[in-house]
Amino acid sequence: MKKSRVLAVVMAVLMMVTLLPSMVFATAAPSGTLDGKLKVKGTLAIGSTLSADYSKVKPEGITDDNVSFSWSLKDGDLLTEVGTDKTYKIDEKDLGLPIVLKITGKEETGVSGELTVTTQEVSEIEEEAKALAEKKKEEAKAAGEDPDAEESEASADSESSENTPDTEAGTSEEPDSAQPEETIEPAEETESADVQENTDVQEPADTQEPAENSVIEVNGEQSGTQNADEADTSGDSQTETPDSAGTAADASEKNEEPTYSASAYTEDGSGILDFGSVEEGYTEIPEAQMVTITNNGTGDLNFKEIAPENFMAADINDAPLKSGESVAVWVKPREGLKAGEYKDLITYQTEEGADVFFEADFTVKEPENKKAEDHENNEQTDPRETSDPAAEKIYKLTADPTELPFDDLTAGYEKVETTSTVTIKNEGTEAVTLVQPESEFFDIAPVSEVESSGNIQLAQGGEQTFTVQPKLGLSAKDDPYVEELVFASDESTEASATVTASVMVKTETPKTVTATVKPEGPLKFGTLEQGYETAPDAQPVTVENTGTEAIRIQLSAPEDYEVGEPSAEVLNPGDKAATFTVQPKTGLQVGDHSDTISVTDQNTGNTLAEVRLEFTVSEPEPEPEPNPGLSVTDSLEFGTKEEGYKELPDAKKVTVTNTGNTKIVLKQPSSNAYTIGTLSATELEAGDNATFSVQPVSGLSQGEYLEDIVIANDANVEAYVNVHFSVTKKKTDNGKKANNLTGIKKPSDIKDLPNGTQKTQKALKLPGTVKITTTKGEQKASVKWDVKGSSYDPSSAERQIFNVKGTVILPEGVKNPNKISTVIAVSITVNGYQGTEAAASDNKITGIDSNGKYDTNTKITFTAAGAGMDNTNARKGDTRYQPKSWKITETRTWDGEPYTATFRVSKPGKYTLKVTFGQQKYDGSSWKDTGTQSESTVTFTVSQAAVLTATPSPAVTQTNQKSAVQTGDSTPIMTFVIILIVAVVCIGGILVYRRKKK
Repeated sequence: MKKSRVLAVVMAVLMMVTLLPSMVFATAAPSGTLDGKLKVKGTLAIGSTLSADYSKVKPEGITDDNVSFSWSLKDGDLLTEVGTDKTYKIDEKDLGLPIVLKITGKEETGVSGELTVTTQEVSEIEEEAKALAEKKKEEAKAAGEDPDAEESEASADSESSENTPDTEAGTSEEPDSAQPEETIEPAEETESADVQENTDVQEPADTQEPAENSVIEVNGEQSGTQNADEADTSGDSQTETPDSAGTAADASEKNEEPTYSASAYTEDGSGILDFGSVEEGYTEIPEAQMVTITNNGTGDLNFKEIAPENFMAADINDAPLKSGESVAVWVKPREGLKAGEYKDLITYQTEEGADVFFEADFTVKEPENKKAEDHENNEQTDPRETSDPAAEKIYKLTADPTELPFDDLTAGYEKVETTSTVTIKNEGTEAVTLVQPESEFFDIAPVSEVESSGNIQLAQGGEQTFTVQPKLGLSAKDDPYVEELVFASDESTEASATVTASVMVKTETPKTVTATVKPEGPLKFGTLEQGYETAPDAQPVTVENTGTEAIRIQLSAPEDYEVGEPSAEVLNPGDKAATFTVQPKTGLQVGDHSDTISVTDQNTGNTLAEVRLEFTVSEPEPEPEPNPGLSVTDSLEFGTKEEGYKELPDAKKVTVTNTGNTKIVLKQPSSNAYTIGTLSATELEAGDNATFSVQPVSGLSQGEYLEDIVIANDANVEAYVNVHFSVTKKKTDNGKKANNLTGIKKPSDIKDLPNGTQKTQKALKLPGTVKITTTKGEQKASVKWDVKGSSYDPSSAERQIFNVKGTVILPEGVKNPNKISTVIAVSITVNGYQGTEAAASDNKITGIDSNGKYDTNTKITFTAAGAGMDNTNARKGDTRYQPKSWKITETRTWDGEPYTATFRVSKPGKYTLKVTFGQQKYDGSSWKDTGTQSESTVTFTVSQAAVLTATPSPAVTQTNQKSAVQTGDSTPIMTFVIILIVAVVCIGGILVYRRKKK
C-alpha cells in the first residue's frame, strides 16, 4: 500500500473520531412536565434505605438533581413528613405504616409537575416485607386482577392529576382528584436480592485441603465426611460460603420454612484438635487452636454458652450466626489436669436445635520420678505372677459418665435441646469388638465412623464416644423413663460397661387466656359540684397477661369517661404490662356516674377483667346569706411617761380582720391624743385583713389617756380598739439617784420565717434594741448581733432552728457594777422549702390556632410548652409538666426536646389535636415521673385546597432560542475540534503534495 493511501486512511479515522460527540454524547437534557410511573427502590423493612426509581418516569433522563423530595408517613388521612433528602432510612416508628414519596420538578432545570407513589406497609424484617408483597400479588390474582395491568392503568390515569403542582397526590379520597398509589414490590427489586446474588467467595491462597472426617455436623444435610473438593476450609471468621449462600437465596425466593444445620472445620481438616502431651503439673498451657463453625441452613442460629469440663472454648453469643456465615472460635486445655488421656467431645448447642461438635485430644503424662518408682515396683513383683500367658489377658470396659440424666420434656415435643455424650474406654490388655446397645427410649450413635455391622474395634487403651438423646414421641407419664444402656464386647461377657439414662416426660401445660388489671379495687375520682370546669386527674390502669397465650386487648368505652389507648395492643406471655388511662368527662350532670370498663381479648371474645369506676357529681352549694363581721386587736398599752417627755412610746400595730362572708369597706380612724397610721387596705374580702399603727402624740400633760379608737365601715359592724397612755407629774430628785443595770429582758423567739430568708439582721427580724431595767426604771439599749457567726445556711431547703448571739450596748450613764452579762441569744426557726407547684392549667399548645385557616396542602407545625419546663434552677420538691405524646388519629410520642411536630391532613374536616403532659417532681438530683397526667386540646378545621392546572412552559424553538441547546453532555468538545482541524490540514497538505509531484 502506498504511503499516501495510508495517510488518507489515518485522516479518515481521525475525522470519524471527531464526529463521536454528535453521535454518542449528544443526549438531550430532560425537559418538560413529570409523567409516567414513579417507583421506590429498597426493602420495606426497618433499617433499610429507600430511594426513587425513575426507570418509568418521563421525560427520560430524570435524575435526583432535577427534582425535590418529600417522604411522609400515611396514617389514615394524616400525612406526617419525615424527610426531604433523596434517600430515606426506615425507622422503628414507621412500622405498620405506608410511606408516601412525592417528587416535585425543579423548574430551574426545565422540569415541572409532581409524581407520587405510596408503598405497602413497613415490616419489621426483610422476610416479612417480601411475604407481604407476595401476599398482595396473590390477593390481586385471586380477585382476577393483573398487578402489571393495574400499574399501567395507574400510570395512564396519572396524566390528569400527577402533573398538578399544588395538589397532594395520593391523599384525597374523592375519585376526581385521587392520584394513583404505587405499591413497592420488594421481591422484584431490593438491595437484599443483590446481596444474595453476589455469593462468590475467593479462597485464600494458603488454604489446606481437608482430609476425611473434616466436617462434624448435627441436624444438617451433610454427612460425617467430606472430601477436599466439597469442603471450604477458609479460616476467615464470618465468611459466607457459595453453597450456603445459594441455599439461603433459594429458600428466600421460594418463601420456604427455614432449616437449621451447622458444621465445624478444624485447621488441619482432620476434625480433631490434637494438643499433644505434657507432664502432670504443667504450668504452660498449649497454644489455642481454631475451629471454623458454619451455618449451613437457611435460618439464623443462636448459640448457647459453652463450658467443657477439661477444655476452655470461646462462646458464640455476640449476635446470631446468619445463613451461610462462619465464625472462628478458639479451644485450649484447662490448667491443672491430672495425668491421663483426655478425648472430649466439644459440643456447641443452639436454641434452634442444630448442635455441632468436634473432638479435642490432650494427654497429661506422669512425671519421670513416678515412672521410676513404678518400674522398681514392677521389678520386685514375683515373676511367677506373670508366667502364665492365659492369666495376662484382661477384658475390661469402663464408661464415663455412668449416669445420663436429661432435662424434663413436655409431651408432644418435636425436638430435644440437649445431647449428652458417653465415652467407653478399653482398660483391658486386649483389643475388643465393642457392641453398640439397642435402646427402646434413647437414640445412640457413635461420634466417629463405625463398621457397617454397628460394632467398633477398640484397641487396648482406646476410647469411643457416643451421643445419647431421648427419642422423639415419648408419651407423658408419672415416672421417668430409666434404661440401662449396656456396651458389651464379643470377646468376653465380663467386658461390659453400663450407663443409666433417664428422662422425665411431663404432661403438656394447658393453654390459658387470662389477664389481670391493677389497681384491683375501683378507680375513685371523688365528688365534684355540678358545673365543674376541670375534670379529676386521669388515673392509669395496667393490664398484665397471666396466661400462656397472646392476647389482643380491646377496651369498652363508658359514656361518661375518656379512656386512653393502651400502650400495647398485643401482649405475649411474659411481656411488660400494657397501660391506659381513664378520666371522667367534663359537664356531667348531677348523679352517680359509676361504671365499668371491660378488658376483652379480641382473639377469643372473652372478657378477661373489669375495671370499676366511681365518680359523683353533686348539687352546687347554695350561696350563703350575707353575714358581715370584723375582729380587731383587743387593746394597746403604752405605759407611763413623765410630763415633758421627749421620747415617745413605740408605735403599735392594730390588725383588723374580715371574719364575715361578704366584702367590707373600712374608713380611716382618727384620734386627738394618738397618731393613727394609714390603713394598709380599705376593701377587705372575706378572710382578708388590714393594719394601721397607733402612737401617743408628744406634749401631753399629766393625765390618763384612755380611748376607744373606732374603725368605721360600710357594713356598720362595731369595731374598735382600746388604747391607754399615762402621763405623770415630773419628779425633781431623780438626778441624785445612781442609774445601775439590774437586768436585761430577753427578746422573744422568732419563728416560721420562709425558706431562703437572707442572712441579715433585718431579714431575720432581729430587734435593734432590747429593754433593760435599772435602778431608775426601764430603758432601751441597742444590740449588736453576730449574724455571720450563726449556723444558718440560706441555701438549704431543710427546716433550720438556730441561735443568734448579740451583745447589749448600755446607754450613756448606765453602770454595771454587778457585772451582769450583756450577752443574749435569740432562737430563730426557718421553715423548710415546700416546692414550687406547677399548674396544669399553664400547659400550652402554640403554633396552631382553632381560628386558623388550614387546607389539605398546609404543613402545620406546633409546639407543646409544659408548665414549669423553664425551671432551670430546680430545687427539691419543685414540679413541672413534661410533654409526653400527641394525637390526632394515632398517638405519637416524644423522646425529648424539642417538643414540636409537623403534620399535614389530606382530608378536609374538623380535627382535634390532643397533647398529653406528665407531671414530674424534682428529688434533689433529677426529675421523676409522679404518674399524674394532664391533657390539653386544640380543635381546628381543614378545608379542601384549590386544585390548580399547571400551564406547560413553551418549548424552545429556533425562533425564540437565545442560548445553546443543553445536551446533558459534559465531554470537552475543544479536543475533537483540534483533531478535526489537524485532519483537514493534513489532507490539504497531501493534496498539494500530490499535485506538485505530478
